Amino acid sequence: MWNCSAVRLGTPTPVLPFTPGQDFDVVFISFDPRDKPETALAKKSALMNYWSLQNQSGAWHFLTGEEPEIKRVTSAAGFFYMWDEKTQQYAHLSGVLVLTPDGQLSRYFYGVEYSPKELRLALVESGEGRIGSLVDELLLFCYHYDPASGRYGAMVMNLVRAGGVMTVLALAGFIMFMRRQEKLRHMEGHA
Repeated sequence: MWNCSAVRLGTPTPVLPFTPGQDFDVVFISFDPRDKPETALAKKSALMNYWSLQNQSGAWHFLTGEEPEIKRVTSAAGFFYMWDEKTQQYAHLSGVLVLTPDGQLSRYFYGVEYSPKELRLALVESGEGRIGSLVDELLLFCYHYDPASGRYGAMVMNLVRAGGVMTVLALAGFIMFMRRQEKLRHMEGHA
């Protein structure tokens, strides 16, 4: 079963500015034991041509396997599917799983469309500081992954803390400015 994401992961955009092969890899795993390496190669070629990603083909991996290996991988990922005799197809959820560089699962995104902003945050977070900019790190400070909703949301307490720090700094700057003005007026008065 080959499900291809509605988000075009191969094209850097302002929201998802990372490049497959440089910043991350994309792996599709078929859980249909009838799919063979030839099937995977044909699917990869079709996708690379459709999205004009031939120059990034080394970053896209389409994997097949025998049933015992497939079961091990899907069980480890917490991904479940079952054969529907009536439709002669597998019934399953669609989703994207984000892994850390050492292969640990860090995020699940269910569905067929994925927010580029949330994928960006998940890649930065799972990249453990290996990808992303200072802005991305700031976004992670302000947004927190909520496993119940499966989305990133504003981390209100961090925003309140940041607002408090900015208020204290502004107040301290104002006090210093006023004291300096007072000293200058005092010095002008004695001159």
